[in-house]
Amino acid sequence: MNVNHSVHDYRKLISHWRHFTKTNSLRLKEFSIHNDFPVYEISNGLLDQGLPSLYLSAGIHGDEPAPCWALLKWAKENAYAFEKIPVLIFPCLNPWGLLNNSRKDRDGNDLNRVWSKKVPPLVREILDRTRNLSFCLSLHLHEDFDANGIYLYEPYLGGLNDCWADKILSAGKEVLPLDTRKKIDGRKAHKGIIRPRINNPPSDGYPEALYFAKMRENRNFTLETPSEESFQDRILAHQCMIDKGVDLAFSNL
Repeated sequence: MNVNHSVHDYRKLISHWRHFTKTNSLRLKEFSIHNDFPVYEISNGLLDQGLPSLYLSAGIHGDEPAPCWALLKWAKENAYAFEKIPVLIFPCLNPWGLLNNSRKDRDGNDLNRVWSKKVPPLVREILDRTRNLSFCLSLHLHEDFDANGIYLYEPYLGGLNDCWADKILSAGKEVLPLDTRKKIDGRKAHKGIIRPRINNPPSDGYPEALYFAKMRENRNFTLETPSEESFQDRILAHQCMIDKGVDLAFSNL
């Protein structure tokens, strides 16, 4: 089933990225083919210099379109940052899912639950692509149909927690309220923050974010907005949270 709505128009999304990357230091590259669709990466030359970098991904769940457009809008409004910050962006990891408004891909796989052991070719290519890269921050953009506000995951790596998660959510609260649930997706939540241990993944598989937390050992946040809120507000809330995360990680540049 194709969803005839522009927010699910993958070709339009990539067309915007292609036009945008022609005007700055970013480069758009076809990275892989998945379900007969090209999957793209966006990066800059600084990424090749071995510097601590920024990783951004969206669209791994195709029924969560706002993050894809939020990432594009954020990049357009922060193009100057890519002169200083090494970056790797995956603007939509599940093109078929986006077009068909599906959480899963055409083969019935939830691509956010296959990041260990027998991974599909697309994920294997991402693992290979990032193997020799160093990230100081990775942000994974999502939406939640059950949410009553914004929340985030910050995988727990041990030690004391700092205030980054609170600051990121505070930025998003300028647009949308905080999710007030005590338990989210079966996990304990406190003021919109969930801190899963990296050795305790969801029962249905291993997510992208936990892989990055475990293998890359970087600052890692999964940002969630409530799907029932307006599309533009979800975009803006994501932008605000990305802004704050990037500012915290790269404020010395």
